[in-house]
Amino acid sequence: MKQVKHNLTLPKEVRVKFLVIQDTDDRNQYIRELRSAGWSLNSIANACGITRERIRQVITESKEAVVKLDDSFIVPQPPTYPEKKPREFVEPSPETLARLLELQPMAQQVRSNAMRFRAEAEEYVRLLNHAHVVEGVPLYRLGKRLGISHAAIRFRLARYGYKTSDNGHSKVYTPISSKNRVSIE
Repeated sequence: MKQVKHNLTLPKEVRVKFLVIQDTDDRNQYIRELRSAGWSLNSIANACGITRERIRQVITESKEAVVKLDDSFIVPQPPTYPEKKPREFVEPSPETLARLLELQPMAQQVRSNAMRFRAEAEEYVRLLNHAHVVEGVPLYRLGKRLGISHAAIRFRLARYGYKTSDNGHSKVYTPISSKNRVSIE
């Protein structure tokens, strides 16, 4: 459990206790105990009506004779919240990533309707789609591993017919014609 570190408010009983404390040494010791329990300077300052800076000074003052407080001084624990579980990111399998990195330079050389490296480009896009759809790797994470943007991956998937544009009327996402494909799936 983690402690809440901001917007802390001490309970009403503590604020009332600060109103009735007459002895400065008792007040200062109570402040030290609240601070050692985990309360913020601001929450203690709001409860006792003095500044945060004065609270800090009281805490740092060295006292040889520490006053022992009686049981009427309540030292509550600050509120806590459960810790979040760390996020787990889906990564592409090592084999897929290795093959993608091997094919990437050749696939990036394919221009327009040229047939040079077309088979490698189609295998590259097939593996991209496999990593995204089957393995569940987000395009952003895939782009990070390949050193390209997720938009470039999305464009390539649309260009090879694995994705479509949102409205279906984009000139940018025009699929490659079937006569220029090496293999049609």
